[in-house]
Amino acid sequence: MAFLKDLNAISRGTTLFRDDKLKRYGISGYQVKYLFNVCNNRGVSQDELARALFVNKSNVTRQIAALERAGLVRREQAAEDKRVYRIYPTAKAEELMPTIRAVNDEWKELICAGLSREDIEKLGEVLEKLVNNAKKYGEERR
Repeated sequence: MAFLKDLNAISRGTTLFRDDKLKRYGISGYQVKYLFNVCNNRGVSQDELARALFVNKSNVTRQIAALERAGLVRREQAAEDKRVYRIYPTAKAEELMPTIRAVNDEWKELICAGLSREDIEKLGEVLEKLVNNAKKYGEERR
């Protein structure tokens, strides 16, 4: 299972790269996945976010609070259930997304250097299977 160690190294490298490129905007590399999810799923609840990102609810609470302080997201109490908070991106987050996408593209170029298009496509297919298996486990765990 050495490939799990490799996947963790890639994930850590991704976070460090994003940290370096995005620190001037006041966000960490780890927060990028939260912003992507909130921007792509406006009104997502904190519980839904925790499930989608495979993180603890306490991590979501902490990261969303930091993003809220930075003016990148806002929370609203759900009308249907006052215990639920819906998360929305702010205009500032929307303006930052092209920069974040460019950073991700730059990382992809760097990490895929030396791979053929066929290698990248095959890798994508294999990783998609791994992700689906992980999601399946997460759903069964609930």
